[in-house]
Amino acid sequence: MSRTPKTPKLLPWLAKKAGISEHRATTLWFASERWAERRAAPGSSAYYKLAVDRLLELAAAESLREDAASFGWRPWARAQARFWAVSMQVAQEASALMARGWRSRGSATRQHQLG
Repeated sequence: MSRTPKTPKLLPWLAKKAGISEHRATTLWFASERWAERRAAPGSSAYYKLAVDRLLELAAAESLREDAASFGWRPWARAQARFWAVSMQVAQEASALMARGWRSRGSATRQHQLG
């Protein structure tokens, strides 16, 4: 029976925030674990704290390396993607607000007609 290695649940989120692949984030996690094993007893809370702290450092360094490799286009593209995501959220909220207004206006009209 093969045992799949455990990774932290925050790994996909961290990979997305850093702009790296989940596979690369998993590789960084295993490197962080090996680094933490030399400094604390495996399985202890100090071990996991060191491993997660090291993972955050490695992910930040990897993100900077990716930014540098893109000759400055990657941060701009990521900012543009965030802008579009926010504008879509605003449009969705405005649409929901209008629908709520129409529903409340419709119920007020029905009450007026009944009364």
